[in-house]
Amino acid sequence: MAPAATSAWPVRPGETHQLRKAPVTTRQLVMYAGASGDYNPIHYDLPHAQSAGLGGVIAHGMLTMAFAGQCLTDWAGPTSHVSQIGGRFLSPVRPGDMVVMNATVDSVSEDQICRVSIEGLVGDRPVFSGRAEIVQASGQLAFSH
Repeated sequence: MAPAATSAWPVRPGETHQLRKAPVTTRQLVMYAGASGDYNPIHYDLPHAQSAGLGGVIAHGMLTMAFAGQCLTDWAGPTSHVSQIGGRFLSPVRPGDMVVMNATVDSVSEDQICRVSIEGLVGDRPVFSGRAEIVQASGQLAFSH
């Protein structure tokens, strides 16, 4: 999905945005290892991941978090920034998995901070659950947890 050309503002509680990622690839995991410095072989070496009891290669948790962040930044547009993001990894993401991130506005404060819940799914399987806060640079409406 291409970044949003315009901002989603103003937003109201209950509004949603979805990001669908292409299937995760082992190449993507190797590239992420290089970018992050996390070269743990469970992220790219099948025999090692299997011997570790993981049933196969798993994606970096922070790659899954990056998908959540991309969902928010694509939605909020170029005049906003994610001021806080956090979450839990509920189930491993594996090569071939198509991650879908769903963001929902929980509330908008008087000072125009938007609080958002984020859910990551692979099919019907939850892989991520989090919250975020997004702030509009101009002081206009923004998103949060």
